[in-house]
Amino acid sequence: MTIETYHGEEIVLALGFFDGVHLGHRALLEETKKIGQRFGFKTGVMTFKEHPLELIFPNYTPWLITSNEEKESMIRNYGVDFVFMNPFTETLMKLTPEKFITDYLLKKYNVKVIVVGFNYNFGYKGAGTTRTLNELGKKYGFEVEILPPFVINTHSVSSTFIRELISCGQVDEVKTFLGRNYALSGTVVKGKGLGHQFGIPTANIKLSKKLILPSTGVYYTQVYYKGKCLNGLTNLGFNPTFEKHPFTIETYIYDFDEDIYNQVITIEFMEKIRDEIKFESIDDLITQIKMDIDTIRKRFIE
Repeated sequence: MTIETYHGEEIVLALGFFDGVHLGHRALLEETKKIGQRFGFKTGVMTFKEHPLELIFPNYTPWLITSNEEKESMIRNYGVDFVFMNPFTETLMKLTPEKFITDYLLKKYNVKVIVVGFNYNFGYKGAGTTRTLNELGKKYGFEVEILPPFVINTHSVSSTFIRELISCGQVDEVKTFLGRNYALSGTVVKGKGLGHQFGIPTANIKLSKKLILPSTGVYYTQVYYKGKCLNGLTNLGFNPTFEKHPFTIETYIYDFDEDIYNQVITIEFMEKIRDEIKFESIDDLITQIKMDIDTIRKRFIE
């Protein structure tokens, strides 16, 4: 895929953070493309590398659904011409809504149309609203397109709502709003070797980014490795049966026996099987894991 370089072309620009690139975001991108095609303008997305709360209220910064690399790739694959992934700085944070438009946006881009969601805020302390944006559009000569809430099953689709589903372990509901199953990619690293020791080898992954995780417990997953889709049982948690056991993401891969240390795999979460349990003995733990393996095989594989 060729990545174009922006040289000041007339552009329809979608604004937002776009975490997850969910179905609501896709509606925004679709509208951006339609407007671009109608007027013969280029299309783009302007977003930030850092969630604004990292600078404003660090303790309230959400764990994200997608890394910057994933987000940019997904947006590009959806067919816009440009993705501008800009740093969110203190200088930018302090700009009034009008200064954000005049001293930042219009200086960087030859904006003809701005496309945003109904709840878009901008400028210092989020003082700028869609109404402000409309007023500034009239003042400075650009059009504004505001999309209404994107509703599915009475829920307004948002990154916040999807994060709640993931963190509560309701991964089987995520696809309805995200447009795909929630997935994590990571490098397979050596763990404590307990799985091998008990005849249930697992692949432990290390994430390279701070991303939101499903609640602790056991999940039916699909594992993607070198173009293959494999069935898996993934356990997230601290394994409380063992004292001071670190938090791990470990996956038993069905009908698979390859050395994949230092390889990158993607784990797609399909359904939660059970919560994390503290067992009285290691034997009880092993018995339960074997039951979980059989449960998933009978329910999803055979």
